[in-house]
Parts: sequence; structure tokens; C-alpha cells
Amino acid sequence: MIEESVIQEKVREIKKELRLAMNGVVSSIQRNHGLNYKINFGVEIPRLKGIAAKFEKDEELAKRLWQDNIRECKMLAIFLMPESGYADIAEKWIAEAPFTEIADHLAMTVLCRLPDAATKATGWIQNSEGMFRYCGFMTLTHLFRRGVALSEEQESTFLTTAKEIENIDDRKTVIMAAYNSLEHYCDEEE
Repeated sequence: MIEESVIQEKVREIKKELRLAMNGVVSSIQRNHGLNYKINFGVEIPRLKGIAAKFEKDEELAKRLWQDNIRECKMLAIFLMPESGYADIAEKWIAEAPFTEIADHLAMTVLCRLPDAATKATGWIQNSEGMFRYCGFMTLTHLFRRGVALSEEQESTFLTTAKEIENIDDRKTVIMAAYNSLEHYCDEEE
């Protein structure tokens, strides 16, 4: 475990890197599309991954970064969380994900790597809270891309929920996530 002063110093370093990489045009476009964070530096994902590569993965640092209502800090938290910490934070971070962009990276980087990802994802798609449902479908999409097969029960839950999604959820992002999962499921089944 890293000392508090070391974590604070790393957070300062990261924020300095973010200010240097700031892209006002991207930030403005994102704000105009409803991504209203306390701070949005507009840093592109490849550049964020480059910043993350400069630091060792650390659970305490990731948790500290997640606490800030700063787009890039939330993304870096996802990239800097070691796999051993995924299980402890997965559902907390889903509940706190402010926008689908964060949820997408959470599903791709963290959720699909959980030891029981298929079980959790099929549970999440049945959750009435939209971000859980969205993350469940996106996690399943990433599992299908990796060739992970569902159990008979999970498959039944997935197909039934995806088939009925327009009747049980009116959020376009969730419906699109369900269709995306179905598309990748069908690709794998072929």
C-alpha cells in the first residue's frame, strides 16, 4: 500500500500531465454533447493510455482518481486499477459511472475480466437501473468478442432479456448495447 503523500504526489503529476495534454476543441464538443463533468480536459483515449503507462497500476491511486468528477481521472482510474482490485470496485463504479463513455471503458477494461464476468453481466442486464443494464450488455459484447461461451441458463437469460429490451427499457443507449451484444453473440454462434 502506498503512503498518502505518495498518492497525492502522483495525483498532482497526473493532473499536470492532463493539463499539458488538454484539448479545448474536444472538451468543448464533449460538453456540447452533454458530457458535463466538473472538469473535462478533452484528452483523447490513446493519449490517456500513454499517461497511464507512465504509472504503475495501483488500487489506491485508481480509487483516488475515480473520486474526482474529472473525465480523464475516471478514465485513468480504470486504466490504473490492477486486476486484483476489480471485484471490489466493479459494481460501485458501475453505479457511479456518469456517462456511457466511462461505462464502455469500464466494461472493456475491468468488467469483462472479472472471474465470474458472464454470471455478473447476465445479472446486470436484469437490473432496472440503466447503467447496470448497459454495462451488462457491453460486458457480454466483450466476452463474446473473446470467444467466451455462456452457460445454458445465462444464454437463456441473455436472449430473453435482449429480445424484450424495447419493452423493459426505453433508453436508446441500453437498447443499442443489447443489439450490439446480440450481433456479437450471433457472430460467435455462426
